[in-house]
Amino acid sequence: MAHSVLDGDVFRSLVLSASSYLGARKKEVDSLNVFPVPDGDTGTNMYLTLSSAAQAISDRRGLTLGEASEMASHGALMGARGNSGVILSQILRGIATCFSGRESVSASEICRALDQAVATAYKAVMKPVEGTILTVLRGLRDGASAAASSKDLSVILDSGLKEAKAVLERTPEMLPVLKQAGVVDAGGKGLVFIVEGFLEGLSSQGVREIAVGENQVAFPEPPKEGFRVEELETADIRFPYDTQLLVALRGSSPNLLREDLMPLGDSLLVVGSEELARVHIHTDRPGEVLTVCLKHGTLSNVTIDNMVEQSQAMAQAVSGGSAVLDSVGEVARVVNGIPSAGSFLMPPVQAPAQAVKDVGIVSVATGPGLKEIMKSLGSDLVIDGGTTMNPSTAELAAAVKTVAAKKIIFLPNNGNIFLAAKQAKKLTGRNMYIIPSKTIPQGISALLSLNLNEDMGQNLKRASKALKRVKTGEVTYAARSGKFGRHVMNQGDILGLIEGKVELVGKDPTVALKEIVTRMVKKNDEIVTVYWGLDISEETALKAREDLEKMLGGSVELEFHSGGQPLYYYIISVE
Repeated sequence: MAHSVLDGDVFRSLVLSASSYLGARKKEVDSLNVFPVPDGDTGTNMYLTLSSAAQAISDRRGLTLGEASEMASHGALMGARGNSGVILSQILRGIATCFSGRESVSASEICRALDQAVATAYKAVMKPVEGTILTVLRGLRDGASAAASSKDLSVILDSGLKEAKAVLERTPEMLPVLKQAGVVDAGGKGLVFIVEGFLEGLSSQGVREIAVGENQVAFPEPPKEGFRVEELETADIRFPYDTQLLVALRGSSPNLLREDLMPLGDSLLVVGSEELARVHIHTDRPGEVLTVCLKHGTLSNVTIDNMVEQSQAMAQAVSGGSAVLDSVGEVARVVNGIPSAGSFLMPPVQAPAQAVKDVGIVSVATGPGLKEIMKSLGSDLVIDGGTTMNPSTAELAAAVKTVAAKKIIFLPNNGNIFLAAKQAKKLTGRNMYIIPSKTIPQGISALLSLNLNEDMGQNLKRASKALKRVKTGEVTYAARSGKFGRHVMNQGDILGLIEGKVELVGKDPTVALKEIVTRMVKKNDEIVTVYWGLDISEETALKAREDLEKMLGGSVELEFHSGGQPLYYYIISVE
């Protein structure tokens, strides 16, 4: 059966199908990590991003194509994790832009949407590189366009898929690092799986959703969003109620609704069409938010979460802490102070008084020792994340918003968090300054360089110089067998890295540590700092320190700290 029309229900089914399909194959994408260290999470990040898009429309039948694509795009943006996830969210952003305000389109118009997706995704990357997901996306567009004369969505997508696969197979010829590792681009492979998932959602009987019991992949439970914060102070939340709802607009528009809601809180997002808008706002007056929204239309899917309770539970869902109100009658009763049976709404309260300082600092790290070090060096907030655990755009934005400061200095301390941080900056409405720290030693060096009594420009210069001053070494293990450069390794071998490049392959983490330090320390270096990880005992660390002290002979100052980080036995900083 030909599928000549793409409407909201078809789009919804395709997204749900692709999310399920990618979820079953994300580990295969993860395994394509160029570097043999245990931080290949491209597939996981893309899946979590797409599942957030699927979650946004999973229970929403009867939407127009414009509404469904906009809601999916918004869900992907809020759930975007890692660079690959952010790029995927921008692909969906481009598609939503093309379909804005449309009830449905002919199948061939998917080509125009893919063209817009290419343009939007390329803009999201400061220095686009060929041989990546962007190149595969362009191949998908070109292949689909070659079949644009067809009236069958399946034929067009299949043509696009074939060209995307052909481009994917050529990515090692475009990027030497892929050829050296013997893999194709992971992000491109994830995109191919997504398109295969689209096609899986189309059957000869028409569009269907992959369901449990059909010998297909069951829909995974979408991850619950929440930011992980160390010692988050409840008093930092000025607007404690995270309020979300849908507004079926009457004689209004998203822009008019946004203007009326602006005085009532922050983190405001109003997205959608002239018919339906999704509202997200942090407020201390949820009742007033609902009253304002009622003036613009009919309300549904109202959710009000108490972020004070959430923060006290360290981002775990608080039982009974949210309200989901599905009828206008219930909403009206709550607005008038008469909660209906079965509904729950925390009464509006004034947020605790708090001191708002000029500059706050937010860092990202994993491992109790590293987090404690960053807090002792001035970080107001340490978000739990890093290797294999990239916080989403929404998590980063929500965490940053809890810091009571006029300006925020943000340290990602991981190259794969940078794009998500840039997207989060757009959501916070804050003066957020991102210092592009790619490693823990860079982040700590930047923290040490800051003097918050000076102006921001001077501090950013100090931090920039600090990033260039520090060298990073790491001791970890090979996540897979293979060859990288001149090094051949088996899965489980110990790897010594300098600035992310494999320098040695061995069998003992502490032996590798000593060799890496020997190679890193040069004539003018002054300080060597070692952070030992979760899998290194204190006894082993003390013995390693003694050995290093003898080896270095007092030529540099040596410090040892318990970092508690997983996966990396040692992280080394040389300045």
